Amino acid sequence: MLNRNKIRMFGLALLLAAGTAATSGGTAVQAASAPKPIKLVVNGNEIASGTAAPYLDASGSVFVPLRMVSQLLKSYVDWDGAKKLVSVYAPNRTVKLTLGSKTAQLNDKSFALNAAARMKNNTVYVPVRFVAQSLGADVKWQSAQRTVTIDDGDPYAVGYAVTMTPSMFWLDKKTGDLYQSDPSNSPAVKTGKLDFKQQEFLRLSVDKLGTSGFVVTVSDIYGEPHINVNYTTAYVKNKKLADQATVHYWQRMTPNVTTLGNQAVLTDGKSLRILNADGSTDKSYDLTKLGGLDEVYGVEGIGANYLLIRPNTTGLLTLVDPETGKKKALYELLDPADQEYAKLNDVPYHGDTFTVGGEHDGVIDLIYTSVKDGQQQTLTVKIKDWL
Repeated sequence: MLNRNKIRMFGLALLLAAGTAATSGGTAVQAASAPKPIKLVVNGNEIASGTAAPYLDASGSVFVPLRMVSQLLKSYVDWDGAKKLVSVYAPNRTVKLTLGSKTAQLNDKSFALNAAARMKNNTVYVPVRFVAQSLGADVKWQSAQRTVTIDDGDPYAVGYAVTMTPSMFWLDKKTGDLYQSDPSNSPAVKTGKLDFKQQEFLRLSVDKLGTSGFVVTVSDIYGEPHINVNYTTAYVKNKKLADQATVHYWQRMTPNVTTLGNQAVLTDGKSLRILNADGSTDKSYDLTKLGGLDEVYGVEGIGANYLLIRPNTTGLLTLVDPETGKKKALYELLDPADQEYAKLNDVPYHGDTFTVGGEHDGVIDLIYTSVKDGQQQTLTVKIKDWL
């Protein structure tokens, strides 16, 4: 959002410029009628411009609004109104342009520009062939079609934690390298490498933990008909990867809980680790022993004295005391018809339909769909009654 001092925007940095297309009769932008709008295509996707559209100036350079930059190549874009400075941050690359200046910086090295960044209708526009190429993208200008195409291969999955000082993370899809910009208007640094190999559809989520900790979760859904998922969860402390775990599930894809207060929680489906702030292990539990079955478990709830675990194959949510091993299969608290459904159901997956609605004052609310009327119901479970 624009103010007199600073705009900070999460986003994706596109900076592109087209070459000069001069002719003996005048420039390429001259026409008897108004020229067609410039079309922008990034990694094969046409980008809607809205009211602040790209334009071609008299010098033959394409200008793109900073607002649009935040929707394109995956980077963090920062506007310093006091210094009239545009900064773009991405892994291994920092680009800076100043309004009105034909000199730009790439990783602190200066380069000459054909055209300077400028303000138009209270919107910052950037000419950006230099920056797009500096960020590793190929740029092409098709003058007849008035189309700019940008292609960088879409190398990163990105996510960010929205806090008072936002942080942005990048995952290199090929190498598993994880980068962090914290705060986001600062150069990205490599935190470590995830034990990760992309299958298909990636999503990266980030949660702030304490003063300088983050839990980063990568979900990767794959296979036909997309009933497999890998979850890789990592704990990052002081910009260093401290620990990580990966688990595979089939059919049921409920995300695991990843925090207990200000502690990170990691699972590989067979065991669970609760971490200290420095990344060392505070507590560790054998899920197969607690659950009583030799299979992969999901962890759908956690508290000071309980776990909610679910075997992936049989799918029956179980309340467990991790210290004593006492447990209760929660479908047994349903009426007979819903109990039978939980035991025999296999569509779309085996087991009950419980989802955790919340935990308060030693009570867990479980939401489920009753087979009697197809309506959602709430089962209230008092932890002390069963553990």
